[in-house]
Amino acid sequence: MNLLDQAQYGDRRHTRILSSSAEAKLVLFSLANGQEVKGRGEPRVHMIALEGRGSLWAGENRIDAKAGTMIQAEPGEAHGAAAADGNFLVLGIITPGS
Repeated sequence: MNLLDQAQYGDRRHTRILSSSAEAKLVLFSLANGQEVKGRGEPRVHMIALEGRGSLWAGENRIDAKAGTMIQAEPGEAHGAAAADGNFLVLGIITPGS
C-alpha cells in the first residue's frame, strides 16, 4: 500500500484506520490548511509526518515537522498534529504501553 495515495484532503480532516490488532493500530490523518487532530489517553503513540508541513506535539514538546519527522507520546500524554498552509499527512502508530 502506498500511504501517500491513501490521503484524502478536504474541508474536514480525514482519518483512516489502516490496521488494528492487539499489537498495534495504524491510523492515517489527512490534514489541510490549519486542520488538527488531538489525542489523549491512548497507550504509547508515535506520529510520523509523511507529506507536507505542520507541527507535531507530545505533552509540552511541540516541533515543526516535515516528511520524515517523528514524535513519541507516552501513555496518557496529550499529543497531536496540525497542518500549516497546505496538506499534511501523518501516520499515527498506537502500541500498548510497556
